[in-house]
Amino acid sequence: MVYDGENTFYWKKALNGTTTGTSDVVQTGKGDAGNPLILYVTAPGATADLTVDLQTAVDEAFTKAVTLGTYTLKKDDGLKTKVPYGDLGFMRIKYTGASALTGGTLTAALVMDADLA
Repeated sequence: MVYDGENTFYWKKALNGTTTGTSDVVQTGKGDAGNPLILYVTAPGATADLTVDLQTAVDEAFTKAVTLGTYTLKKDDGLKTKVPYGDLGFMRIKYTGASALTGGTLTAALVMDADLA
């Protein structure tokens, strides 16, 4: 799998002491590709399950955020899913821990080549 820095929401972000977070904004360009990108999220060492919301908006300030999908990331597992149609030009993710997180790191990115088997 190849990571592109411009399509990365989080790169090994420490989760210790957090319960929620909002990622950097990724500018994707308005519209949907015929071969959609894949949202790839891992949280090795996370001490609780995470709820991950993939959001889109027409502006970088996310004045009117639209949720494209809500996913549960089980601790010690990973998430690989095709990005749903409806991209408005900018994306970000928000995470919420099922309880306060005392460890682990979070990596989340849009990729083109994750094995979805």
